[in-house]
Amino acid sequence: MYQGNNPSAMKSREWIREALIRLLADRPYAKITIKDICGEADLSRQTFYQIYESKDEIMAYHFECLFLTFREECADFKGISIGEITAQFFAFFYEEKSFIKILIENNFTFYLVNMFEQYLPRIDLFQERNEKEAYPDYTIAFFSGALTQILIHWFDKDFNLTIDEIAKRTEGIIRARVIGKM
Repeated sequence: MYQGNNPSAMKSREWIREALIRLLADRPYAKITIKDICGEADLSRQTFYQIYESKDEIMAYHFECLFLTFREECADFKGISIGEITAQFFAFFYEEKSFIKILIENNFTFYLVNMFEQYLPRIDLFQERNEKEAYPDYTIAFFSGALTQILIHWFDKDFNLTIDEIAKRTEGIIRARVIGKM
């Protein structure tokens, strides 16, 4: 993926990302081609391949952008509690519900798990716990999978709980099952 700071290339990178997201609203990921993306973005294939290697790379970049925004909303995770994390998590992804529904429909929720595995270790609470554990990566894997599965279940249940209710239930599960035993 393009890593430079050329303004034209950075605009093209965003246009390509936005084009893929628009296309995903109409058809499954597997049926979207690079040609489709270039047509939607009104860019050449040459421009596409100067910026991205594949449509999977676009998805990874989109998730990176989402999680950077999430991190900013959580004040870079400094001094944040489990309750605050869960409330922010569900509020943030509720705002992104059309995209999350697309992920679920395309069986791409593994992107959420992977991104959480990258970002959870940056949270003060996890850093403190990780210093005390022999295998902190297992705790991170557990939380990443659990948060993602609860999010999917909440979506599947058509948001039958409010954001506050689902956040409190999730916090309770985490506290009862994990934190209290660490």
